[in-house]
Amino acid sequence: MGHIKFDSDDEDMDGMQAPQPSTSAPAGPPGTLKLPVCCGSARVDFNFNDPCYVFRVLPNTSGDLIAASVSNNTVKLYQPSGPQLSLVGELRGHTGTITDLSFCSTSQPYTVMSSSTDGTIIVWDVRNAQPIERYEVRGQEVFTHSSLEHVLAAGTTGEVLFWDRRSRKPLANLDDTHAEDVTQVRFHSSGRIISGSIDGLIAVHDVSKSFNDDDVFQAAINISNSVEEFGMYGPDGGRLWVRTGTETIHLWEWLRGTDEDAAGGDMQFADFPTARDMATQACAASSAASLLPQVDYFVGCHYDTPTNQLFLVSGHNEGPVAFVPILEQPGPQGNMVAAAMACPVMALSGGHSSIVRSLHCMREGTMGPLCVTGGEDALVCMWTLDQELVNAAAAGAAGEMPSGLAASGRSQQRLSPGPDRQHAQERIGSKKKRPSPY
Repeated sequence: MGHIKFDSDDEDMDGMQAPQPSTSAPAGPPGTLKLPVCCGSARVDFNFNDPCYVFRVLPNTSGDLIAASVSNNTVKLYQPSGPQLSLVGELRGHTGTITDLSFCSTSQPYTVMSSSTDGTIIVWDVRNAQPIERYEVRGQEVFTHSSLEHVLAAGTTGEVLFWDRRSRKPLANLDDTHAEDVTQVRFHSSGRIISGSIDGLIAVHDVSKSFNDDDVFQAAINISNSVEEFGMYGPDGGRLWVRTGTETIHLWEWLRGTDEDAAGGDMQFADFPTARDMATQACAASSAASLLPQVDYFVGCHYDTPTNQLFLVSGHNEGPVAFVPILEQPGPQGNMVAAAMACPVMALSGGHSSIVRSLHCMREGTMGPLCVTGGEDALVCMWTLDQELVNAAAAGAAGEMPSGLAASGRSQQRLSPGPDRQHAQERIGSKKKRPSPY
């Protein structure tokens, strides 16, 4: 994700009490709450009786293009233009639900990759909206994908599959780790790959030199809950946040766990089994209380690189979301030993009228767009702290609404969950718990 600049008007992180174990009350006093304005929004469709919803929104590295995966199996492409979002393209080719979306690399800012339950992964050139690479897994759904240089990985039913993008031929598969659907895979820059599954296992393999199961396994934890989403964070990407199918949150120093000589990496250092209640308490103790009377779900987490701060993005069913800081406490050996939630430092309200499924921050500072969101109300919203954009958006709202944009606040029917939430609800009841073999 991009960066959010938190200045001296925000909470004084250095002056706050050290984090207590994760069952404690929110740490620290409430600070000034930033309230970015929704400066532009675009509907992904205009079927108000049965509207689509947005699974994921993602800007490219330069921030001049936003991709949004939609529940009608397409990817919409938008270009920020002042306070507006202009539809500039649409990617059509999947026949099943789009499960994951990514821009390939910083060297390919106009190349998008999408995976689907139709068993395919497609690489698109967004300049002409045409597929340039296609990978297929026969007889299986693809739930997630990730790429690093020329290697592509995908999570399917109990397997992680690899291809060489240069030859477009299969490289290997890891089939001895997970017993159920692999819901997320992500490469680390070191060549390690992290995979998470409905079976509750999160595993680390180093495939930089080999794909042999016995040689590449490095570390694993079992959180005894369906893994729905995770993300690497920290200066070296060495820590992991995990969101489960029941909205619990877990934190793990996975990179330390791959070092046999390092202490404290073999287990998660924080576990929030009542994360929604704790986030609700954090909001209630701040000026965000009126916006989020309760936290109903989590959008995910955002890591702010300049401040080395992790935020739990907490949502209310009627649209508002808040950035709740997670304060981590290091132990004497340098490993993290505890974490606690603090009062929100920023909230988004006034753009969405239903559940926000995806959020991505775009840049540091207060100039230009700050972040983009997508939700069940069929809207992609752009947010800013830039007063010039705020004024331009207000001037536009006073006149005729530009084509493709919709005013916020429209009453929307609450839709069925996105693919991650639906997957969890369908599987969690029948999930077979298995003890960690590691």
